[in-house]
Amino acid sequence: MILLITSSWTGTADDLAYIFEQRKIPFFRFNTDMYDHYRFLWQGDEFEIVDPLGRVCNSHDVSICVMYKCILWPPHMRQKFDKIKNPLYVTYILNELCGCIANWAMDRKLLRLWHPTEYAYPKTRQMEIAKKYFSVPEFSIHWGFAMKSKEVIAKQLVQRSLDDGSLPFADIVDRATLDTAYPWLTQDIAAGDRDATVLYINGNVHCFRFASERGNITDWRTTQGTEINQWVPWNAGADFENKIRSFMNELELKFGRFDFIIGGDDPQFLEVNARGQFGWLDDEKMTLNNEVVDAILDPSSTVNC
Repeated sequence: MILLITSSWTGTADDLAYIFEQRKIPFFRFNTDMYDHYRFLWQGDEFEIVDPLGRVCNSHDVSICVMYKCILWPPHMRQKFDKIKNPLYVTYILNELCGCIANWAMDRKLLRLWHPTEYAYPKTRQMEIAKKYFSVPEFSIHWGFAMKSKEVIAKQLVQRSLDDGSLPFADIVDRATLDTAYPWLTQDIAAGDRDATVLYINGNVHCFRFASERGNITDWRTTQGTEINQWVPWNAGADFENKIRSFMNELELKFGRFDFIIGGDDPQFLEVNARGQFGWLDDEKMTLNNEVVDAILDPSSTVNC
């Protein structure tokens, strides 16, 4: 049985569940942000989960464990569970539990494709290694320092929503005007005029570029749900694709979705999201999602660190 641990809001988890059902692959889904609809018991080195329909997952029946975007944060919990008086406390417990299950699965060589925590692959480490393979705009992490005036991109060090549940987007700012009470990640503006993304699935590389030039857009995510948000295949060349593989092998990642800026002399590396969403790149046949399922079933996608 495949144990699929996710939060309920991600469409990718729905797509994977759909494909598992279509292929008649036995699986059990645990939605972490609906934890109060489940029953959970861990004793010794075994655990049991009962879902809202009464279906049971015993750990000794788990042959593959998949953990995709299961880590929670307080605003999400507050919005879904207003009856909980201490959502931050509950979030800490559930996130720690995800770590426990991940280690349980890794010890048994059962964890596939995704590592549940982003802290294993911070942007600082990504950029240090990426410099071996790609052009990387210089960056700074700072608070409390008065930075010299310079136009830069201000972005998140880690993807988290604000207290009101909204998501901050990357923007061009004068770093000297930033409030020094807050931690900031700022980066030189990348040379190029078009966004590109690369999806890596256990050795396979899929390259796409934004259909139009950036213009005044500093964060393509602001176009989601509009006609502007269109992506087309990008022939980046075999040399570039091999660099992607080398980079991922060095990070020991089995999956990732990259962000690049292209149109200058060289593609400019921005980041790789080790659990990045990709459904908007897929076709009607769900080719990419099926490739992800194939990777989950392939022992070579086992996560060891």
